[in-house]
Amino acid sequence: MAGERLHPPGWTEISAVCTDPAHRGRGLATRLVLAVAAGIRDRGETPFLHASAANVGAIRLYQRLGFRLRRTTNFRAVRVPARDPGTAMPTMGAA
Repeated sequence: MAGERLHPPGWTEISAVCTDPAHRGRGLATRLVLAVAAGIRDRGETPFLHASAANVGAIRLYQRLGFRLRRTTNFRAVRVPARDPGTAMPTMGAA
């Protein structure tokens, strides 16, 4: 599967490119990315995408298709504090 997500002016993100592990190596992701990118270009926009630095297979594919690394971004994960089972409110530590 593959789709579109973010639409900054003049650009469209190709998002959620996924291939079932049992069907990898058959060129499905290549065909999906190229088809979505063609639709984006037909609208006069520039396709872009992102991948985790750890996803070297995806990065290799995207580079083979002509995409290039423009920048790296650091992400931080933030979690809501765990709820105390005896209350309806999240627990908080004292400052």
